[in-house]
Amino acid sequence: MSGGKVTVRQKMINMMYLVLTALLALNVSAEILKSFHMVEVSMDRAGANIDTKNRNTLAAIDKYHHSDVPGDPVGKVVYDKSVIVKKIADDGVNYFTELKNQLITAAGGRKITDEHPEGDPDEEVAQPSNIELHANLMINQHKGEEVKSKINDIRQKLIGQLDPKVQGNIKSDLTTDAPKEASHTWESEMFEHTPLAAVVALLTKTQNDIKNTESQVLDELKKSLTAELQVVDKLTPQIIPVNGTNITVGSKYAADIFLAASSSRSEADIAVNGSKLKIEEGTGKYEVTATREGENKFEAVITTTNSSGKKDTYKKEGIFFALAPLAVISATKMNIVYIGLDNPISVSVPGVNSKDVNVSCTGGGSLVSDKVKGTYLLRVQNNPAIREVTITASVGGKTMGLARYRIRQIPKPTPMLGSIEASGQVSMGQLRLASFVLTPLKDFAFEGVEFNPISWNLVYQPKNGPASVFNGTGKTLTPQAKGAMSNCRPGDRFTLLNIRAKGPAGDVPIPTSLSLEVRP
Repeated sequence: MSGGKVTVRQKMINMMYLVLTALLALNVSAEILKSFHMVEVSMDRAGANIDTKNRNTLAAIDKYHHSDVPGDPVGKVVYDKSVIVKKIADDGVNYFTELKNQLITAAGGRKITDEHPEGDPDEEVAQPSNIELHANLMINQHKGEEVKSKINDIRQKLIGQLDPKVQGNIKSDLTTDAPKEASHTWESEMFEHTPLAAVVALLTKTQNDIKNTESQVLDELKKSLTAELQVVDKLTPQIIPVNGTNITVGSKYAADIFLAASSSRSEADIAVNGSKLKIEEGTGKYEVTATREGENKFEAVITTTNSSGKKDTYKKEGIFFALAPLAVISATKMNIVYIGLDNPISVSVPGVNSKDVNVSCTGGGSLVSDKVKGTYLLRVQNNPAIREVTITASVGGKTMGLARYRIRQIPKPTPMLGSIEASGQVSMGQLRLASFVLTPLKDFAFEGVEFNPISWNLVYQPKNGPASVFNGTGKTLTPQAKGAMSNCRPGDRFTLLNIRAKGPAGDVPIPTSLSLEVRP
């Protein structure tokens, strides 16, 4: 804001900006700043637990390579990569430790206690509300760009130690996603107008993200070792049906036939009734078309060669049953259907192509085809006299099956003030953090159903003084309501009532209210 000639008006704007920045810093309550420190302490403990797990995983890999199977080339590759992974993670954690120490030291260290006159390492930072020290370093001195690059580099290096085929298994929080607002940068979102206590907690979280990513990578490396396989003294052939043992005439029976506890490094010959099967990754693929109803038997023979060159043969009898066609009708989400919703319904007749199945609805409902063949959306009428609908499946004019479903109204949503969902006593901190009126549908098995607030009243009754009523629309609290909650005192009461919300079936009143009292 300095440098060059500026007008008197610009000087005044600059001065107002400085005053606003100072007011923002003062407005962060000590309770919130203390919460940031509690989060930091909690994450430190969680990080210690992750360290213990990672040490155990590294020890298992080391034991396999040096003691269990020292000559296994796979073990050596995994061990070497685990050493690299540990160094990448340790270097990353140390980088953020040094960065935290730099910021904390510049802000006067940790708070002083009787036992630690030079600063207690377990206490809050001395200047938790400072918002300029780290902003100057991260934004003005461009340290934030280095931090962003470091996070991405650590993630890529850690995941890069894995085979590309399994890299997608890693779900890492070690990311620097761009903000939704195009005018913002990742650095400004993280470090600008943010108190130092929050930044320290954020850097501690980043250290835990490194450890978590390290843990996932080590787990994937460990999976590639054969030392986790159980040593067995008995081999048993298995036949696993792919599409069940009960099928209809005209449809195909499919099964996976393999030798249980077999090694992926050995090959086996698999035959059914004398005919060899196609082998895919050690599994024989068997498929046959059923030509008659009832029990159908076959014999599977598996032949292997052990390490001494001797051939071993294992036999297993398989059975499947062919049934006459039978319709299967089921509600895919629940056993009742709801007014105002698109209720998913799936209908199938085993052995019959879905395009040849005719599906109808009677009793106050209508069906429309969904995206997948054999699936439908059932819409029921809002008629109190109709309590049930019937779905019927038929093929060529012949009824194959039917199912009846009860009709119900969608339950009423639950009123919430921020994260507060139950009436009773609440702390001042909880009320001051609340910024929204919410109307979620609690414990409703049907997924994706939302209710959004349309209008509401918030009654504020101070312990001493007249009551005030704040009328609002939408989710966001009005400035007046937010102001009353920010200035609340013990004994004050807030009541959220007269709520209307919009759901799938339209506007509905919420009969329940939320009554809160600020506890001492």
